[in-house]
Amino acid sequence: MKKINNKENGKEDHKNCSIEAYWETYKDLDRIYSRFAKECGLSDGEYWALVMIREGCTTQTQIREEFSLNKQTIHSAIKQLVKKGLIRLETKEDNQREKKILLTKEGEDFIRNHIDGIIQLEKKAWDMMRNEEQEQLIALSQRYNDLLESELERYLKSE
Repeated sequence: MKKINNKENGKEDHKNCSIEAYWETYKDLDRIYSRFAKECGLSDGEYWALVMIREGCTTQTQIREEFSLNKQTIHSAIKQLVKKGLIRLETKEDNQREKKILLTKEGEDFIRNHIDGIIQLEKKAWDMMRNEEQEQLIALSQRYNDLLESELERYLKSE
């Protein structure tokens, strides 16, 4: 992980305040999850699909909406999870075109042994921060998201 130096020759370096520094931090977090997925024998898409299934998503549409991923990415991940025996698909009674995602026994065990494990690591890392740091991280992340969404809306209206 690339770290950005805050001091250079005794003077404060403002590179760590740039959007590029934020992007690097964001990519570092993405790399951590990607590394975990690969250690478990999963692609990133398969990993996030299992996380969403664990959280109660029962269709590919629900997973896509949660992560804003394209249809093909989720479809491929689901296909691989079926092939690996972690999930099975059943036709929904109320919609013959949409399949319900169900965990197999192997899938339940996999989530318990792997996905729940990373969640525990996340909680442990989170608990290492002071309450004030946790609150600041949440507040600043929400603020940035709100500002970015507002700028996107403004941009889209101007087109």
